[in-house]
Amino acid sequence: MPRLSKRRATVTLTPIGRALLDDYVHRVAFAAGGTRVAACAASGQVMVWEAASLKPVCELKGHQQSALTLGWHPQRPELATGGQDGVLRLWNGESGEEHATLPVGRPGSWVEHLAWSPDGKWLAASAGKTLRIWKINSASPPQLAAEVPAYKTTISAVTWMPRGEGVIASAYGGAWLWKIGQEKPVRPFPYDGALLTIAVSPSGDYLASGNLDGSVHLFRTDSHQHWHMSGYPVKVTSVRFDSNGLNLFTASGPALVAWNMKKFEGTAGRLFKGHLGWIQEITCHPARSLVATVGEDGLLCLWEPQTTTPLVSQEVNKAGGLSCVAWNADGRWLATGASDGGVSLFAVHGMEDRT
Repeated sequence: MPRLSKRRATVTLTPIGRALLDDYVHRVAFAAGGTRVAACAASGQVMVWEAASLKPVCELKGHQQSALTLGWHPQRPELATGGQDGVLRLWNGESGEEHATLPVGRPGSWVEHLAWSPDGKWLAASAGKTLRIWKINSASPPQLAAEVPAYKTTISAVTWMPRGEGVIASAYGGAWLWKIGQEKPVRPFPYDGALLTIAVSPSGDYLASGNLDGSVHLFRTDSHQHWHMSGYPVKVTSVRFDSNGLNLFTASGPALVAWNMKKFEGTAGRLFKGHLGWIQEITCHPARSLVATVGEDGLLCLWEPQTTTPLVSQEVNKAGGLSCVAWNADGRWLATGASDGGVSLFAVHGMEDRT
């Protein structure tokens, strides 16, 4: 007798609202509780909105030059921002009050990367060749806890180990794991080339790098095993592990390529086709094996590992490209930033009904 198969629910994106900053949007991010979303622009403008409606909450005024990066505290409505003025700023994300201004690098260097530790007790930021880490306590001013020896080249990415066992920063020549209180890196990840972006798997077992030479390199963090995946059309600008660590998604130009982490050794990556322009960012659903990408073609796409065509492909910015994307903590909302200053918010429907 024929068996009836259960039809999987269709995933859709419903526009909630759109706001407009006055220049290119470098970064968009949701607060930990999911009720606020923030974005920073090339003009130095930083805005916070209510996530459910994109109603403005506050504007964070302080950056006189381009605001390049931002990140919310993992538990509190506190926001860190950095930019071309070379300082790290801490804000109350509800009132807009500035808590602290922290110099990071030498005069003229840009704060391009920042990362909160998973428990929110530490904040790392880089400017040029300098990496600094502050101890963060809501009851007292931030305290500089560590400044690692200067890198030989500009730091290209900063990320924490998933359980806070140190911070990893990359540059030309590889990446290095630093722990507070240690004057030397506790683990180098050498690579003969320029690392552009890095990601650590949810288990902390793997470090992946996207490289200028059109390759991805994968390191075991608990041994000296490593693997090299080459053949990308151009430089690899984004790497992300999905929520369960079973797939590594990588972007090179308009190509999205995924590697199966269970049996990637000796197998080819899977090419996902859907973008017509360069992919600008990949973000992963917080609980499912699902990723979102945005590109210079103005498309927002959702992908599942088992299907190499988009689950959803939605044109968001007809006038120009999209620059960044973020998922909120429960996966209900997606936010995008655009090259023309647009910030768009979408509700994600149908995920709860998919098995």
